[in-house]
Amino acid sequence: MSSEELTTRIAVRAGVPVPVVERVFEGYGFSPILSGALPRPVQLRRLRIAGTRTVEPRGPFDRVFPFGTGLTVLAADNLRGKTSVLELITWCLRGSPRANLQGVVRSWLSRLDCDVTVAGRPLGFRLVLRHGQLVEGRVLSAADEESLAGADAADPGRAVVELVLATDPDTFAAMVANLMMELLDLERLESSSSRSASGRTTYGWPAYFGALYLPPGGDSALLGDSVIGGLAGRLLQVFLDLPGAALLSRMRTARDQLGEADRAAEADSARMWTLLATQRADAERRLAEAHRELAALGEPAGTASLIADISGLTTAAVTAEGSLREARENHELLRWQRRFDEKRLTDLREHQAARLFFHALDPEVCPRCEVPISPARRAAERTSAICAVCTEPTGLTASDPAEAEAAIQEAQWRWKASREAEDLARHRLDDNAAYAADRRRALAEVESTLAGVRSGKTEDQRQSLANRVTRLEGMVSAWESLSMPQQRPSTDARTVLDAAIAELTALQSAASDTLFEELNTDIAVLARGFGFRNLDRVVADRAGRLQVYKTGGPREWFGTQSPGERLRLRIAVVVALLRIGHRHGVATHPGLLLIDSPRRKRYRTTTPPPCWSRWSSSARRRPGCRYWSPPRTRSWWTACSPLRPSSRHPVPGSRCGDIG
Repeated sequence: MSSEELTTRIAVRAGVPVPVVERVFEGYGFSPILSGALPRPVQLRRLRIAGTRTVEPRGPFDRVFPFGTGLTVLAADNLRGKTSVLELITWCLRGSPRANLQGVVRSWLSRLDCDVTVAGRPLGFRLVLRHGQLVEGRVLSAADEESLAGADAADPGRAVVELVLATDPDTFAAMVANLMMELLDLERLESSSSRSASGRTTYGWPAYFGALYLPPGGDSALLGDSVIGGLAGRLLQVFLDLPGAALLSRMRTARDQLGEADRAAEADSARMWTLLATQRADAERRLAEAHRELAALGEPAGTASLIADISGLTTAAVTAEGSLREARENHELLRWQRRFDEKRLTDLREHQAARLFFHALDPEVCPRCEVPISPARRAAERTSAICAVCTEPTGLTASDPAEAEAAIQEAQWRWKASREAEDLARHRLDDNAAYAADRRRALAEVESTLAGVRSGKTEDQRQSLANRVTRLEGMVSAWESLSMPQQRPSTDARTVLDAAIAELTALQSAASDTLFEELNTDIAVLARGFGFRNLDRVVADRAGRLQVYKTGGPREWFGTQSPGERLRLRIAVVVALLRIGHRHGVATHPGLLLIDSPRRKRYRTTTPPPCWSRWSSSARRRPGCRYWSPPRTRSWWTACSPLRPSSRHPVPGSRCGDIG
């Protein structure tokens, strides 16, 4: 399915435009490309172990283990190093050792080489060790296995290239993990986790490797070595090459994080509302108590009438101040108008006098250039009112004196009217000022009288109560105006993620019906062939859960089976995945399967070994005890895995022994 088709189907299911789906995918780093995985076979070729043994038999050792195709069995007595071989292979391919590798064995090693073919590409892991720690790690690649077998570093002449070089264990592990994920065409898996700061847990190559190195029979994981975060189901989906298995896990994690954020917001809102209700109820209770105390305190005689007088005088004083302010503004405005009219009248009188004065002048020559003024110009000035000096119109006609006199009379009338209005405004201002001063004086006298009545300790109490009431009323009003956290609105991201998960789940369901039917049949057939004789059928689902139906019995779960039955089922699951991949031509399990101690068991007894005290929640090992497993229930449990064979601590009804 192309990315365009997938985004379109998600957009239709979500009811949003396609660009919204693309924007959400881009924001979360999701790739809407669903394509079959590339083949990922892994074939072990050679393991070389070199170092110096510090216990008997002492001395240096350099051993090479060749591996062919098919089944390889390591057979030896107990504690002869079979588990160590598997753990050293794990160290190379995984990039880091597991805790199962004994520290004494690690301290012997100085060199560790492992040749393997990954997805058709020969790789050589070269580890240099000192005191059990990695000091240099390389991963080489060549065109063929023969060129790689004797190479310790890059060799251009033999077409040997260096893919990884690290001198730090953590760096080497990270680089190997990235390389293996890329070569095997695997994607990182994710699950929600409240223990992580980011709210998610990411699973990389070490989690996938848990499906190559099967855990002991008593482990509860069907596939892989962890049951946390639904890892078994995610690995099963990837190894069945279901469409978008890794993408679906990441989308579910993102949706779970959004849901967790919503739940956290709702919880915060509920806590905030509860806190607000509690504080507001407390404030209202204290406010009611203050009102009751203030009412019980009472008022002195005559106080009520004085308060009423103060209220009336305050209103009158405020009104008088407003009238006074208005009268002052009117007076200022009229005074400005009177001055303006007076100035205009003066300007008109002075302008008329100046014009008459200058017009009366009769110059003989131009005052600037002293050119004589001709008789023609003088005649034009008398007949046409054109200045004999500058030849411009003088504006003086026969009607000019009458018009000028009319303008002066109008200006004089305006000045007289504005002067009378100013006088009236000044009288009103004086009246308002006197009234306002009288109201202020009367108010001050009444307030002084009330202060004399309310003097003493009782008044201090009353004032304190009044202040407290004011503060509490302000608190209640402030809480009423607070904006509280509201429920988070549904966003495009949640809508798109829900639709994408539903779409991918539907695609997986359509693709997995036939595959899971075949898988269940193959698991049952293989498990019966491995010795699970009374197994009738099994039912596995995409969540990695396995229902077990024994002959004539009810439904049981994988986790309730005995350790041996669980190990048989676990091996059958991996082999069944390989068969399905071969039949359908899909990339499934890499095909490398490491199994340690298939006969390892734990025995239950009602009699404790001599090294254990009576069971308690803090039961401890006695000095000298070689058993490492503590009791797990209130009945007696021991593990048939002592650090070395011993008959000092026999377990009734069982035999001590451990392969590997």
